[in-house]
Amino acid sequence: MSLEQTVSEHYSNKGLLNKIYKGLEKLGIDKNQLTQSDLSSCDEFHIGGSDGTLMLAEKLTMNASSAVLDIGCGIGGPARFLSNEFGCKVSGIDLTADFVNTGNSLTDQVGLSDKVKLIEASALSIPFADNSFDVSYMIHVGMNIADKDVLFSEAFRVTKPGGVFGIYDVMLLGNCELQYPLPWAVEEDGNAIASATDYISALIKAGFSLKHEDDKTDFANSFFEKMSARKDSSDGPPPVGLHLLMGDLTTQKIKNMAKLIKSGIIAPKILVLEK
Repeated sequence: MSLEQTVSEHYSNKGLLNKIYKGLEKLGIDKNQLTQSDLSSCDEFHIGGSDGTLMLAEKLTMNASSAVLDIGCGIGGPARFLSNEFGCKVSGIDLTADFVNTGNSLTDQVGLSDKVKLIEASALSIPFADNSFDVSYMIHVGMNIADKDVLFSEAFRVTKPGGVFGIYDVMLLGNCELQYPLPWAVEEDGNAIASATDYISALIKAGFSLKHEDDKTDFANSFFEKMSARKDSSDGPPPVGLHLLMGDLTTQKIKNMAKLIKSGIIAPKILVLEK
């Protein structure tokens, strides 16, 4: 099985939309009056949620006239958040059909289908013309893509000259073995984590110039401490949360990732590049 097949199978989630709607119903939220913020507890599938998305976006200079690409969009949480926040049009691509179908349905429900469109596609063969986007970005995606050269060459190709490419990924700091399961892989065969040095080398080879690099370890540790405190004070998972996407191993996946970050083995980092 190829890495892309392994990754797609890892994230496959039949009936996800109905799970989300049932959870919202338990919270007293009418799906026919759904807002983008109603989904924030489950559709921002990365460290920091919408705060993490905004943290990256603030470095990417986007506005209402920007054409934006989300590479590895999941169910479209960041795309909807950014469109709602900045008024921009966002195209998203993702390997997982369940995510794309769920994301487009949710986008329709919150009234953003004129601004946000998700497509089932590979980041190694992005289905858009050269120089299509003012801003391209990916959030917690590179850990599932081994061929960084092709990934970043494709990102470079579809980004306009003078445009920016933002990355918010978990990256490798040391050579220690990782503890599985993790949010992006339950076993080693689904993992393609790499160091910031490897990222930057491939990005420069693709043609980008590095404008900004930032380690977000402190941000992550604070986020996980708050998450742990909420979990300790609750009787179980909320009706709508990341467990709907991550499944029965959610707690262990998050615990392992948090431990590896706190131990200095991996770290979330932001890279901002210019074409």
